[in-house]
Amino acid sequence: MTTVTSSDISEKIGALDALVGELGAEFDKAATQAVAGVDGAGKKAADLNQRIERLGVDRHILSRALTRAQAAEAAAREAAAEENRRKHFDAAKGHAMRLLAAASRIDAAITELASVLPELSESELSVRLSLSRAGHHLPGAVVGQMGLPLLVIEKLTKLADGRARLNGPGKSIAETAAFAWSFLINDDNEEAA
Repeated sequence: MTTVTSSDISEKIGALDALVGELGAEFDKAATQAVAGVDGAGKKAADLNQRIERLGVDRHILSRALTRAQAAEAAAREAAAEENRRKHFDAAKGHAMRLLAAASRIDAAITELASVLPELSESELSVRLSLSRAGHHLPGAVVGQMGLPLLVIEKLTKLADGRARLNGPGKSIAETAAFAWSFLINDDNEEAA
């Protein structure tokens, strides 16, 4: 059986209403003629009236069919919307599981970072103290000669807030430290050669 839409039924109701309107005008004309005594006008008026009444029943049937079709269409739309909501909810569950896995990896990285930062600070301080005791004064403020742990945190902050994507990755912490202490590192390499 072919499904009839509410739009199809509405069109049929519109056509039926137009036909009833035309038949009503013909009935009025035939009724006026019947009152005036025109032969056959009374029968014509009775036939038109009977046809208009049958069309009224047809209109009632179509109106009920329209109500049912609209309800079925609304239910189908709601079922589709519910399915769509369910798909998105299921997708959100998957995203939440990935988020949880990423958060666990971040926790592990934070634990590792927390164990390395004190070593980085201690090593930096030891280099500076040893140079001071050796009578070597550091020239100005070279990036990486002081505050490497803060550079680590700044790098992480830039990654978290998106600035790293805009500005590029920049130098790694190891590159920064190697540049800052190159006069010590290169001196060891030259002596070894």
